[in-house]
Amino acid sequence: MKVVHTISDLNNELINYKSKSIGFVPTMGSLHDGHISLVQNALLKAEAVIVSIFVNPTQFNNTKDFNNYPIDYDKDLEKLDKENVDVVFIPKSAAEIYNNEKPIKVDLNGIDEVMEGVHRKGHFDGVVRVLNLLFLLVKPHYAFFGEKDYQQLMVVKSMAKKHFKNIEIIGCPTKRDQNGLAMSSRNLLLKKEDHNRAIKLIKLLEESKLMFQTYDHKSIEDYCMSKLKKFSIPEYFEIREIDCLRKVGGKTTKQRAFVAAKIGDIRLIDNIEIN
Repeated sequence: MKVVHTISDLNNELINYKSKSIGFVPTMGSLHDGHISLVQNALLKAEAVIVSIFVNPTQFNNTKDFNNYPIDYDKDLEKLDKENVDVVFIPKSAAEIYNNEKPIKVDLNGIDEVMEGVHRKGHFDGVVRVLNLLFLLVKPHYAFFGEKDYQQLMVVKSMAKKHFKNIEIIGCPTKRDQNGLAMSSRNLLLKKEDHNRAIKLIKLLEESKLMFQTYDHKSIEDYCMSKLKKFSIPEYFEIREIDCLRKVGGKTTKQRAFVAAKIGDIRLIDNIEIN
């Protein structure tokens, strides 16, 4: 496994993979089994796998959140080495990554204006900016993203459809611990008592799935929000179509339930398909 820190070194390394299909897993580090599942999917699909570890400042709307983001490069590299990843790109500075940025315009058809877009202003702009740069640098054939960040996955698919038609964006199922909690780097920051409360998020999502055929959307959302308030500081609980993230009254299309809440000081999100 080769670890590179500059664009020049990355370019030199990519020469070795000119004739191979490349699978790319962009991460912000603090890797857990969810990230590793993306890597394993990439290994099955592509001939070479490249992972980036870069805590991207432009997708944080909260400076404190950015400064507190957990980083442990040694542990991350140990995990990736065990998976036989080919190249790990850890940029030495955000300045080099953004130095020659040519911004792109992406019409997201409102996907970025709901849920996370409301509560994390500018977040998806930052995601689009950094992935535009990383995709241009790595030039992958496939890129892998987890369904835990489902709205982000939809944003990336829209971006690739317009600007990176040669990259197949592959969504991978959310990896959960034995209690059902969606794996997240932020879970490391949860206090023990808060971890136990966080497990209730998936239980609430599963309850909404059981209610889906019997109750209307608003009744389900109102009920779940009221329960959410008992153990967290809720931001939203919403049911939306999986393809466009619109709210609909009917139940004939495929839909997902989405939740975001602060447990203690840590903000968590989750979602499941409910029909």
